[in-house]
Amino acid sequence: MSRHATAYVNSLGITDATVRTVLQVLAERTDAPGDPRRPDDIPDIMGVHLQNSDLPALAVRAGLDPEEFREQLRALKQHVKMDVLEHSDGLWEIVYGPSYTRPPKPRPAEPDLTRGGPHPFWLPGWEKYSTWGYEQDPSGHQHLYAQLIPNQDGPDAEPRIWITPPGHTVQTVDELAEVIAESIAPYEPVRMPGVLIKRWLTRPPLTG
Repeated sequence: MSRHATAYVNSLGITDATVRTVLQVLAERTDAPGDPRRPDDIPDIMGVHLQNSDLPALAVRAGLDPEEFREQLRALKQHVKMDVLEHSDGLWEIVYGPSYTRPPKPRPAEPDLTRGGPHPFWLPGWEKYSTWGYEQDPSGHQHLYAQLIPNQDGPDAEPRIWITPPGHTVQTVDELAEVIAESIAPYEPVRMPGVLIKRWLTRPPLTG
């Protein structure tokens, strides 16, 4: 059980008993060790991967039958800001945490996603100094690049991750999101799928 995930779920003050219980069951399965330098801080992003075969046992813990538990998972986003991705192969990717529910920061300007840069990368923990954009090689071919720097490294640090040719020749934002998801996985408590990384590339944090 992750004490960070459990503490976060308890802090939400959810009044619906069934929703609260389902989230507590997910917290038991969440891998969220946190930053060892700040052991009391709840990670901004936490998550859990489930297979359909996991659901019957989790349903028992929640006091539900498997189909009821499945429907509760599908409806969680209606009660708590989070992402619940149900894949056709039976994999569930559930991502949540304070970055979804804390008061949002002021909204920056929308990026022009068709060209230029550098654009900000808004993933919590990476948003202060990381950038991405478009550039051309000497032959005139255009590709995307990214320079990813964790916030704790500071503004003068070299990027931990460079996404640029020849290591990666990326043509679309979707491709860039997938490469970033793979590249930052060793630095994150839960692997973020590319579809969520794309949101941090293309959607500024919303104001209330």
